[in-house]
Amino acid sequence: MKCISTLAVLCALLMAGCSTTAPPQPKQSREPVAVKPTVSPAEQRARMIARLLSRAERALARDRLLMPAYDNAYDRYASVLQLDPDNEAAELGMQAIVLRYLAMARDAAQRSRYQEAHRYLDRAATVLPDNAAVSAMIDEQREQTVEPQTPVVADNAVLLNAGELQARTATVKAQLSDLALRARRDEQMVLIVTGTDAQGRWVYQTMREAVKGYLLRADIKVGSPARVEFLSPP
Repeated sequence: MKCISTLAVLCALLMAGCSTTAPPQPKQSREPVAVKPTVSPAEQRARMIARLLSRAERALARDRLLMPAYDNAYDRYASVLQLDPDNEAAELGMQAIVLRYLAMARDAAQRSRYQEAHRYLDRAATVLPDNAAVSAMIDEQREQTVEPQTPVVADNAVLLNAGELQARTATVKAQLSDLALRARRDEQMVLIVTGTDAQGRWVYQTMREAVKGYLLRADIKVGSPARVEFLSPP
């Protein structure tokens, strides 16, 4: 009986051990690791060229052609051509800079600012100095941008600055007032010579306002250079 009792105790102990719950094991993370895609050198160069072209176009639209340094259209396009010597957009951009300077030179010449016009042409010549077609175009416009010789006018004539006359500046208004006072003082008739009939009428109106109450005798003629001539009284 004692042996049976001992055997029962051992069986009970073994069953108790089998029913013991094992401690939970931590779960291992199986989340995928993100891998950044590798950008090829060709793709990096393409992205850089796109950024440079975008900045160059903005600079060109704002007339930042050769200046300021390091923030102008020319430097951006030149950088693109270093990366891609045959880049068509950059080549066209360089030509656009030249054309913009030519337009600025023509505008300055039309306002009789010939020195300013030649400065623009000098800048245009530095953009594509090895392009024969561009150089020929600049030289042709340079020949046309020549300050005309001032024709001989009568000794009693006073020249008017064409640019100031076109802008109707305070300086030319003051000059016309002085001329009107002179005409009244010497009782002289004046001949007004301007580029257009409308300019001539404006000159006469300005002079007449300077001598209100006085009958300013004047004749208007379209011609060049712009001037006011004092005529001897009949």
